[in-house]
Amino acid sequence: MPEPRRGPVAAILAAALSLVAAPALAQMPERPVRIVVPFAPGGTSDIVARLLAQGAQAHLPAGAVVENKPGAAGNIGTAEVARAQPDGTTLVQCTIGTCAANPALYRNPGYDLDRSFLPVILTGAVRNVMAVRPGLPARDLAGVIELAKKPDGLSFGSSGVGASNHLTPELLRGRLGLTWVHVPYRGSGPAITDLVGGRIDVFFDNLPSILPHIRSGAVRAVAAVSEQRIPELPEVPTFAEAGIPGIVIDSWFGFMAPSGTPPATIARLNAAFNKALEDPVIRRRLEEAAVVPLGGSPERMAEHIRRESARWGEVIRANNISGE
Repeated sequence: MPEPRRGPVAAILAAALSLVAAPALAQMPERPVRIVVPFAPGGTSDIVARLLAQGAQAHLPAGAVVENKPGAAGNIGTAEVARAQPDGTTLVQCTIGTCAANPALYRNPGYDLDRSFLPVILTGAVRNVMAVRPGLPARDLAGVIELAKKPDGLSFGSSGVGASNHLTPELLRGRLGLTWVHVPYRGSGPAITDLVGGRIDVFFDNLPSILPHIRSGAVRAVAAVSEQRIPELPEVPTFAEAGIPGIVIDSWFGFMAPSGTPPATIARLNAAFNKALEDPVIRRRLEEAAVVPLGGSPERMAEHIRRESARWGEVIRANNISGE
């Protein structure tokens, strides 16, 4: 009788558990660790990877370098790393899209999250903010929700299908019965431009990219998509404070290695990047970019992916969302 297939990300979690006691002094090839960021340069994902690569230089045999491989919502670069030699010298930057949403959005993203990767470390997260165009006749979250429930509804932008700023409004659509229209863009920049110009009504975005426009008054923040108020925007209430609990969405980042990478090698990589996150200079630069440093064990990352995959897979299926 064939062995039953393990459930979503169960293989990742089982593999992570085996790494806890692995020795941290594994031999690695004398060449730089290549961190593939499956998105274009300049975004928060890219910034986080480059800071961690810089911080880990002294703790890896030949340092680390970042290589951008954008395309297909992160699937191209992620699939490339799935096929890489599992010797610890190739990692992929993992995000809420590539490691939680895409396996449910695409029939064949080019990789199998259960079987293709092992977790290394959860590196950081950024808070998200719900912002509206300056002329929208709603002064708070309750007013926005009221407008979004009307027959003509509202429009919301996203940086692409499956991004956190797409899935969060879809979660609200299903929970609150909203009738708003999704307008996808290729990145946050064009969406912000159209929000400022009044061509879309609502945009949920990472704090680092939307904050300057909020501070300048070009757009208006109505709710923090976080558990607590955001220090940079102390006057903006959370969804829970506005009467809608359970809307806490962080955009998160981490590193994964190809399946088959030895446990001791994973442990050494984890130790190197944890040391980078403990570096006061790296922590300060992450915090200046509004990134919350995380870190911890591969097991922590595996459990995080399990929860996020279940959460967003349910939202995607309930709202019949497809990336095809």
